[in-house]
Amino acid sequence: MHDPRYSTTLERPLASPETRRGLERALNELDRILGCVSDRAEVPYYGPTLLASMSEKDQSMALHAEQARYDQNPEDSAVHFCITSAIALLEVSQALLNQASDPTPQEQQRQWATLVAYTKTAGRSAYRAASILTDHTPLV
Repeated sequence: MHDPRYSTTLERPLASPETRRGLERALNELDRILGCVSDRAEVPYYGPTLLASMSEKDQSMALHAEQARYDQNPEDSAVHFCITSAIALLEVSQALLNQASDPTPQEQQRQWATLVAYTKTAGRSAYRAASILTDHTPLV
């Protein structure tokens, strides 16, 4: 059975004004929550690109700082990364809904690069949260 919500035509039934406002409210609320969580203590994360630009000693110090923070409070660290992932996924949704209907090749390339960046952020953040929780699973 065909679901019109998943249409491949140029019309975007999900892109209603209510949907757009709902996404915007959700993003604003998650940004607010992330700010409250981040105020408690900074959760460091040094991605692969940043680590590659560091000396071996700086890489070691950065990874040690990350791990020390995650060990200190794994729950808050995992919450931080879960919220970051949710924000990135909502940004993907928003970008998809706001695509130009007939973009130039440059616009299309820019749009897809943005989608890829947000999706990678979401995946990496969710993976980081899962890793933190896995590393700190209570033994029963």
